[in-house]
Amino acid sequence: MTEVILGLGSNIGDKKQNILSAYDLIAKVGSNARISPFYETLPQGFAVQPNFVNAVCVVDVNLIPWEFFHYTSLVEKTVGRNKSFLNAPRLIDIDILMWGDQEFITPILTSPHPRMTEREFVLRPLIDLLPKVVHPITKKTVFEMYKDAKGSNGLMRHV
Repeated sequence: MTEVILGLGSNIGDKKQNILSAYDLIAKVGSNARISPFYETLPQGFAVQPNFVNAVCVVDVNLIPWEFFHYTSLVEKTVGRNKSFLNAPRLIDIDILMWGDQEFITPILTSPHPRMTEREFVLRPLIDLLPKVVHPITKKTVFEMYKDAKGSNGLMRHV
């Protein structure tokens, strides 16, 4: 079993319910699933859109990374995501942030996620869930990464 950390976000419709629906589907393919509290976040990239609700979840899976990536893509489609343009509004977005302590880069998946250390909206909920997790490349704890990113991208409040 591998502990997988995922970022979940939504900024259309019932944002919390979209995240919970995705989480429930993710939990079905693993064990020991847990989800962080929710945070409201300003949009990044394409700024003229509704605020996001973000959370982080963790699940132990017995799949290879590419199988799980394809499953999370199916979860996005099931919840209702339609990809239109980069950083577009969406019902659900699922990012695989860390695949255990493994490091890898492929055309479709990189672990750890290349921008997770910059994203307060990922790091703050991760502190709530797994405060002692260590990034396999930087060797920083999630709290150290959060201090470096704090204030950089619009984390607003616990919702």
